[in-house]
Amino acid sequence: MIKKKRWLTFMLAMMPGVGHLYLGFKKQGMQFMIGAFVCIIFIPSMPMVFPFALAALWFYQLFDALQKATWMKLSAEEHERMMFHPDNFGAPWSMDMHSIPGYPHDEVNPAWVGIGCVVAGFLLLLITAFPTLWRILTEINIGTILLSLALIGYGLRMLKNNSRV
Repeated sequence: MIKKKRWLTFMLAMMPGVGHLYLGFKKQGMQFMIGAFVCIIFIPSMPMVFPFALAALWFYQLFDALQKATWMKLSAEEHERMMFHPDNFGAPWSMDMHSIPGYPHDEVNPAWVGIGCVVAGFLLLLITAFPTLWRILTEINIGTILLSLALIGYGLRMLKNNSRV
C-alpha cells in the first residue's frame, strides 16, 4: 500500500482537484477541476453568485482531500499492523477507526452529470444568445428566485421520502 503525504496533499489541493488526483481519486479530482473552471467562466455573467460558489467548492475540496489523505494513512497503518503483527490479526481495530463499507466511494450518478451539463449549457446559451433577456432576468434576481425554488423543492422531496413525517 502506497503511503501518501498529507502535507503534499494539502499543497496540491490548493488547486481544485489536484489533491484528489494525487490520492488516486481521478473521477472526483476531474469533477472538482471542471466545477472550478465552470465557476470561473460564469463569474463575469453572475458576479454575485459564482465567486461564492467557487469559494465553497474550493474549501470543500480542500478539506475533503485532507480527510481522504488521513483515512488513507490510517488504513495503511492498520494494514501494516495486520500484516507484520500476526498475533494481533483478527483483533479489533486499534485506532477507533470504523470500517466504512465501500469507502473510498468514487461513483457518480451519470444522471446528475447530465443534468448539470444541460443546465450549464442552457445558462451559457441564454447569456450569449439573448443578452437582453439575461439582463432583465438578472435585474429581477432570477438566480435567487431559482435557488429558493430549488431549496423548497429539495425540502419537499426530503419530507416526502422521510417515513417518520
